[in-house]
Amino acid sequence: MKKLATVFAASALALGLSACGSSPEEDAEKAVTDFAQAFEDKDYEKVCDAIDPEMVKTMEQGGMKCAEGMEEGGDEMAEEANADDIEILSSTVSDDEKTATVKVKNAKGEENDVKLKKVDDEWKITMGA
Repeated sequence: MKKLATVFAASALALGLSACGSSPEEDAEKAVTDFAQAFEDKDYEKVCDAIDPEMVKTMEQGGMKCAEGMEEGGDEMAEEANADDIEILSSTVSDDEKTATVKVKNAKGEENDVKLKKVDDEWKITMGA
C-alpha cells in the first residue's frame, strides 16, 4: 500500500509540475519528443495515439490498423531512432494556438519541420498545419 501511495504521489507531482508554467510551445515540443521516444521504444500504439486522428483514419482506410502498419513499416526506422539525438531548434505556435511547427535536427544534422495540430487540447503530429 505504501508503494502505491508513493507511486501516486510521484505521479501527482509530475502532473503538477508539467502543468506549472508550461507554454504552448513547450507542450508542442514535448509532443514531438514523446512521439520520437515512442517510436524508439517501438510502442506503436503510443505512436498512433500521437498522430492526428484524421491521419490515422486515412491510414486505416486501407484495412490495416495504424499500429500494425507502423510495426510493419517502422521497425527498421525505429532501430535507427534515438530520441536523445533529436535537437529542438525552435517552435512556433499559431495565434489561435490550434497549430504549431517544431523545427528539429537529427543526429545526421538534417533539419525538419514537424507540424502539429491541437485535437481535444492535445498536440498531435500531422502533415499540414
